[in-house]
Amino acid sequence: MQIELLFFATNYSTIGMEDRTKPLILVVDDQATIIRIMSRILRPTYEVCVATNGRKALDVAREQLPDLILLDNMMPEMTGIETCMALKDMPETADIPVIFVTSMDDRHNEQMGFKAGAVDYMIKPPSQELVHARISVHLKNQRQRIFLGQLADGEITDVDLIQQGARHLLNI
Repeated sequence: MQIELLFFATNYSTIGMEDRTKPLILVVDDQATIIRIMSRILRPTYEVCVATNGRKALDVAREQLPDLILLDNMMPEMTGIETCMALKDMPETADIPVIFVTSMDDRHNEQMGFKAGAVDYMIKPPSQELVHARISVHLKNQRQRIFLGQLADGEITDVDLIQQGARHLLNI
C-alpha cells in the first residue's frame, strides 16, 4: 500500500526505494574505525551505506537517496561543510537530513554546520543511545514533512489513506 512507502524514503519515484524495509543511513567519514563503529551501532535498526570522502558522499547520496546522512566535518579534499552545502544545492538530495558527527566541538564549527544546512550536530564519540535518539527524531520529522508535503501537493486525497498516514505518524 502506498501509504506505507512514504515513511521510508525521501524520493518515491526512484526505482528500488520502495523495496526498503528499514531507513537507509549514509555514514560519511574518512576514518575506517569510525565507519565500523557507526555501522555496528546502526545496522540492527537501519540499512547502512558508507562513503570515505565528500565527493564519494555526493555520488552515493545521488545514487542511493538515503533517508538521513551522518557526516564528518574534517575530511581531505572536501570538508563536511562543503559536502553539506553541495548536498543542499542538488534538488535530489536537498531535503535529506544531515547530522554532523565530528570532533570539532567549538560553537563556530557548530554554527557553520547549521548554516550549511545540517539539522543536528553531535560530538565524537557519540553514545549509541544519542545516535539512535537523534536519528529517530530527525527521521520522524522528515516523515511528517513528507506526509504534509504530499497532502499539500494533492498527492494523497483519499480520506482513509490520509487518516491512516496521520495515525501512523502519531504512533511512531
